[in-house]
Formats: sequence, C-alpha cells, structure tokens
Amino acid sequence: MENISAPIIQARCSACHSSTGIASTSALIYVSSSEPDFQNSNYNSLINYIETVPNGSELILSKPQGLSAHGGGVQLTASSTELQAWSEFIASSLIDIANSSGSGQNSQSIFSAVTNIDSQQTLRKAALLFAGRLPTADELNSVSNASDTELRLAIRELMQGEGFEDFLTESANDRLLTEAFVSTLFAIVNRFYYPNSLQYFQSDPGLRAERLLVSAALAREPLELISHVVSSERPYTEILTADYIMMNPYSAKVYGGDAVFENSTDADEWQESRITDYYRCSICGQASDFAQYDIATEYPHAGILNSPALLSRFPSTSTNRNRARSRWAYYFFLGVDIEGLSERTTDQAALTDQNNPTLNNENCTVCHNIMDPVAGAFQNYSDDGFYRNQSGGTNSLPRSYKNDPAGLYQIGDTWYANMLAPGFGEKLAPNADNSLQWLAQEFINDSRFGFGTVNFWYPAVLGREPYAEPENPEDADYLPRVAAYTTEFEFMQSVADNFVAGSAGNGAHNLKDMLVDLVMSDHFRALAVESLSTAQEIELDAVGVGKLLTPEQLNRKLLDATGFDWSYGRFSALDEVYGLVYGGIDSQGVTDRATDLTTLMSSVVSAMANEVSCPIVANDFSFNSSQRKLFPGVELTTLPTTGAVAIRSTIQTLHGRLLGEELGIDDSEIDATYALFEAVWSARIAANKGAAVSSTSELCIFENVDNPVQSDSNQTLRSWAAVINYLLRDYKFIHE
Repeated sequence: MENISAPIIQARCSACHSSTGIASTSALIYVSSSEPDFQNSNYNSLINYIETVPNGSELILSKPQGLSAHGGGVQLTASSTELQAWSEFIASSLIDIANSSGSGQNSQSIFSAVTNIDSQQTLRKAALLFAGRLPTADELNSVSNASDTELRLAIRELMQGEGFEDFLTESANDRLLTEAFVSTLFAIVNRFYYPNSLQYFQSDPGLRAERLLVSAALAREPLELISHVVSSERPYTEILTADYIMMNPYSAKVYGGDAVFENSTDADEWQESRITDYYRCSICGQASDFAQYDIATEYPHAGILNSPALLSRFPSTSTNRNRARSRWAYYFFLGVDIEGLSERTTDQAALTDQNNPTLNNENCTVCHNIMDPVAGAFQNYSDDGFYRNQSGGTNSLPRSYKNDPAGLYQIGDTWYANMLAPGFGEKLAPNADNSLQWLAQEFINDSRFGFGTVNFWYPAVLGREPYAEPENPEDADYLPRVAAYTTEFEFMQSVADNFVAGSAGNGAHNLKDMLVDLVMSDHFRALAVESLSTAQEIELDAVGVGKLLTPEQLNRKLLDATGFDWSYGRFSALDEVYGLVYGGIDSQGVTDRATDLTTLMSSVVSAMANEVSCPIVANDFSFNSSQRKLFPGVELTTLPTTGAVAIRSTIQTLHGRLLGEELGIDDSEIDATYALFEAVWSARIAANKGAAVSSTSELCIFENVDNPVQSDSNQTLRSWAAVINYLLRDYKFIHE
C-alpha cells in the first residue's frame, strides 16, 4: 500500500474520489493523508470496490489508463512505474480478497469450485505414472477409506522397481536430453581423449552391436545417476556432489573405472565408478601414439555437472564460452531462467557497442553478471566437454584466444581475462582445479535449489510446464491468470520448503517425498465440474486429471491393462515407430512433448485400436478364466440372448480397468457399450459370418500372441474386439 498511497492515490485520485470531490457519488471514495489510519481506510475502499462492483478488478486497472470510461481521463500511462506499482498492488490484493470471501483467487480458493478424485483414483493415476502399471486389487482396497497419511504411504510404495526407474530416467531425459546420443557412435568421447575407445573406431562388423551398447551407455550415464540417487533414497543433492559416475560394463570399456560387474554383458547393470582411463591430449589430432599423451590427474567428478554426456549435449563455442552451460545449470538446478530476467534492448546504439559489452554495457550485464561467473566455473571443460584438453593438459582455452593479437592470455591462465572471474554470485571460486566441484556445493546450499528441483520435476508429474507470470495487465484474462500463477507459485514454493526441510520424516532433499507432495496436491487431483465462471475456467484450465500420456506411458498402460504388446517385430509401435508422430521426443531435433492431442496423433490412436483389439481378445480368451486380465467372467459361448447380465458386468469391469471409471451396472455408458456389443454380434449372426479368426479372413494379426483363439463360431470374439476398439479410442484411455 505504501507504494501506491502517496504517488497515486493522494497525488492523482483523492482530489476527485473524495466525499467532496466531483466523483463523490462513485463507488470508490478515498480519504486524505491528514485523516487517522488513512491507508487502511483507502485499502478497504479499494478492496470493497473490487469485490462489489461488477468487473471491479478489471475496471480498477482499465479506468486509470483511460481504457474504460473515466471522468478523470488518463492518470497512469503504459510502462510507467506508477502503473507497474498499481498492477502489482491489485494482483497481490486478490489474495486478501480470496482469504476473506472465498472468491477463487488464491491457493486455497481457486479450487473451491472443483472436487478432487478419491484415494483409489489417485492411486491408479500415481501407479501408472510411477510404476508403469495399474494398481493391484489389494493396493486399491488398502486405500478405499485411507487417510491422507495412509494414501501418501501407498503412493510412496509405488516408487520402486523397473517402472519407477523408467519414470526417473525418462523424466530426467526430458530435461537433459542426453538420449540424443544413444545410437550415435561416440558423440560423447573420442579416441584422442579416451584411448580405450580406439577399438570401436575399427571397421570390424562384429563390433557393430557392441558399439551401439557402448554409445547408449555413455548417453544414459547422467540419467542413471539421478535414478540411482533417488531410488537409493539418498539426498537429491548428490546428483551434483557425487564423486563418481554410473557405469555399466559397456561404458566401463571406455572410461575404465573401478567397478566390478556381476555380468560383463548386462547393459542394465549399473555401478558407481570413477573415470580412470582418461588422457589429456598434448598434440590432439596430429598423432595416434598414446605415448605422446599425458595421463591426466584424477578426473574431478562433480555429479552430472561434469558428466561427459551432459557437457557434450550442451556444447560451447569460442565465443559462447560456457554461457549456455551456465544458463542450463541455473535453470535445471535453481529454477532460474536467465533469459527471462530482463527484456532485451532494441536500442541500436546499445546493440552496436563493441567495448566488451557483456562486461561493460549495462544492457548486457543485467544477465551476464549472473551468467558469466558460473560459465567460468566450467573453465576446465572445452567446447566439446573434454577436461583440460589443450597442449600440456593445463587448461581448455582455445587457440584462437591464446593467439589473439590483444595478448590477453598469460601462461598459467585457465579462464578468459576479459570475462568475469569464475564464481557464483559475489563469491569467487577459490581454486581453478576444482571450480565445478565448488560450484556444486554452492548450488545445493543456495536457497533456490529446492524450488529448482520442484521446477525440474513438475512437468513429469503434472504433465506441463509451470505457468509463466502474466505480463500485461491490459489483457482481458490478466487477473485470473495472475490468480492461477500465484496459486501455483505458492504451492511449488511450499513443496520446495518441505523438500529442503525433510518435513515428511525421511531426511532432507528426499525426492520421493517431493513427488508424493505433488501427487497429493489439488493441481494433480482436481476433477473438472460444470458451471464454472469464465474466470474459474481460466484459473483451472490446466490443472487436475486428464494429462495426455506420453508414447512410453501409453505403451506401458496398454501392455499392463491388456497383456498385449503392440510392436512390429523388435520395434515397439508407440515407443519407436509412432513415437514422434504421437507427440514424443528424439532428444535432439524434437525436444518438447506434445501436451494436447492433434489430428495426426488421433490417427495413431485409431491405428492402435484397429490393430490390437482383435489380438487382445484372442490372446485373453486363450487363458483359463482365472488367468485372464479382461474377460474372467464370460466365455465365448456367453451370448446376449442367454448371458446379458454377465456381459454387462464384464463391460462394467472393462470400463473400470481401461478407463478408470466407477460406473453402476445400469449407467448410460454401460448401456452404450452393451448396445455396441449386441449390435455387432447381431450383425455378424445375420450375415452368417464364418468361425475362422485370422489375418486372412478378417484383420486379426497374431504376430505377438503365443496361443491365440482362432475360432469364433458364436461371433462373440469379434463383438468383444469391437468393444475393446471402442474403449481404447476413449479420451480416458489415452489420458490420466
């Protein structure tokens, strides 16, 4: 209130908006600064105006700018400091309004118009996310009347095994993108720096398969480190402070290391290890005799900060000078988007400044003073990510800088003389040899590390990036978007605080606890309702259930729910064949996942439903009833004329298993699905269809079915296939 009282209310408004002014009959009346407690009186007047006047929150912004009819004309001009202060005050006041009136504008009240899914539905959604499967009947029963504490424990129990490891590595890769190199032979290391890699450059065809295993191991290393730390319930800070990397038998062939493997051919066996067989090149590219290379001192591991894969995935140049690495380190680990800290100037004079602008021009230093010291902390790593790769193995400074006529380089330098010194904030790195290890400690001790961790994992759980702060108060939807942003920001900060403090009782920086906090939130569990106001629709636009499953998640759901693997030979249809078409990423050219279904993606859903529905049914009916996933309560001899109740009950079960719907036996959705079954069955009987079930009689591909049913004299197999086809196309099957 202090920021707007004197310069705006007293100086611009109160002369008219007072009991004696020309606006004395308006709904907004102020008192002068000579009155006792005048600030509280004027604050209450503003709050009352916003609450009681139709569109008051919009008018209170638009009238002073002259955007709505205002007898006083324009009082606050665009881009003025007064308008900024006024807008910030109105935005923050919405929280006070919500606290007192429940109007739906803060973290407590924007969810007042919705309900949350229950404990069993929450567990189902969490199981598909964290375990890659549906919850078991016992798991669902255990939370049927569970308290929040009991539900939290049940969710946490899902965080183990291969499914959880898949969640961790896939989610981490969505950020770090190192899987861009899984099939690219040695984009990360080469023979000049890792002598053990020399054999893989040979043309021996027998090494081809092993080359791919080596490349994949090198690319996945930082993802496996994150998975290892989290799965072991170690403090998440260890992803930056680990004095090791993760190796499997194939990456160990290149890096050396001290790990001992139980199975030297198991690509899924990962162990903590250190890089030992590494050389610093003294005359790179001019000879292949390793006797001319200097053996490096011990590689200074700093978790994933100096992971060879990560350094290669985010390379530098002689002009960028590790600034991109600094930018991503800030974003990944502190949640700070340096590029969003300040608007870029369009002043031509400022842009033509050639006096080392990143060090001297205030239009540049606003970002570079933050970015460049951290860039310097990466001083020991070359553009390609190799450790002190220049002649003599003492630095990574490029020859173009050393040979510059300006003569800035001095023997012994490890960083650029015309940049800020390596450091973080106002602190300088104490030692050039371990500046990145020092930076790791500074990062984990920084107050923003908790929020940065929440920001890193938020899309993995909520299915989208956090909201960006609205910028233009003149936008029609500005206020509800401010409410949504503020609600989410406060929530993320509270989760971060709990994460750092270890509030769940499992120690500080326990990522599993943080993931549980996200799942237990309104943002994850909110269920859409009808009759929302326009503002509420904006506030709740992207929260709650209905996250579009990724290709990998949909593939796991399909396999677990139906028992059928949709693949073409050794290629997974959703993961590898249609992955990019269905909104996935390749970590290189395509790095952002689709969050909304497109027409092209819908065609993949149609192909899936058409191709898998018949083999799913033929496969399930090949088992004894007690072993079936989908049809334990019916047989192929169960007909609408004699077993309608059993068919309806099975349809009810299918809606629950595939779509997560808890429907009554007489629900209209059950009626519609039963009508489909009956219509297909009747049509096939009337057409006197044959009994054979095969790809030649009618499309039913059994390539991935061991012992399918291939005779359907009662025409029920095809009828059930129509039902499965129908349900797999449903919004609720491809979303959770």
